[in-house]
Amino acid sequence: MSEPHDQPNYRLRRPGSETDPSRIFNTPGVVLAVALLTAAIFALMIILPERTVSIIEYAAAVLPVRLMAGPAANGGFLAMASPLIAHMFFHAGIAHLLMNMAFLLAFGTPVARRMGADNVLKSSAAFASASLFLTLYFLSGIVGALTYVAMHVNDYALLIGASGGVSGLLGALVRFAFNRSTLFGPEEAKVSPLFSPGVLTWSVVFIGTNIVFGAFGGALSGGGSIAWEAHLGGYFFGLLVFPFFDRAAHAFR
Repeated sequence: MSEPHDQPNYRLRRPGSETDPSRIFNTPGVVLAVALLTAAIFALMIILPERTVSIIEYAAAVLPVRLMAGPAANGGFLAMASPLIAHMFFHAGIAHLLMNMAFLLAFGTPVARRMGADNVLKSSAAFASASLFLTLYFLSGIVGALTYVAMHVNDYALLIGASGGVSGLLGALVRFAFNRSTLFGPEEAKVSPLFSPGVLTWSVVFIGTNIVFGAFGGALSGGGSIAWEAHLGGYFFGLLVFPFFDRAAHAFR
């Protein structure tokens, strides 16, 4: 973890790193690509036959009891492990999709920009940084799914949605968002210590919010279930590992 710093560290942007104000939300391409691919898969599920959709979603979803059965019962390790990423591209409804994609754009944009993932096709450094961003996103989703499985080992409910990965990006954002004048400003702030007031406060708020949704989620979502365990798993993974990803991304510059 990084050492505490009382003052943010300001420095000039690299030449060519300025964002184009004509771009929607100035969102890095890697973030937009994930959001558009997820939305495209959702649209495809709408037009496919219902039986086909059921088969695809069953194969892509994380099913705790199936995962716990091991590789032999799943047709091999790859078939067992692939839903840990695949489930992030499927959603239960339009509201579920729009909420996750809105948070992906909101949290992913500052994290990707800090990691230097802008203009991914223009330099090898940006491409490497975008790869690190995707790794952080998908690993957060994987850890979130495994956290859910660990607390529901005998559950037959299907887990789908990008919430674990999005929560990991929020955890990453919390590690530096309090050390800059504005969330989308040009300065690059130091990473906040894990037990700094801002990090602790946001973590408590996030935990409390998810406990409320866990208790009343069924009523709020019309009887559906909210996988708050996946949210917490992804969030704390992003919170803990972001400094390592941040240092790795800076090494490419």
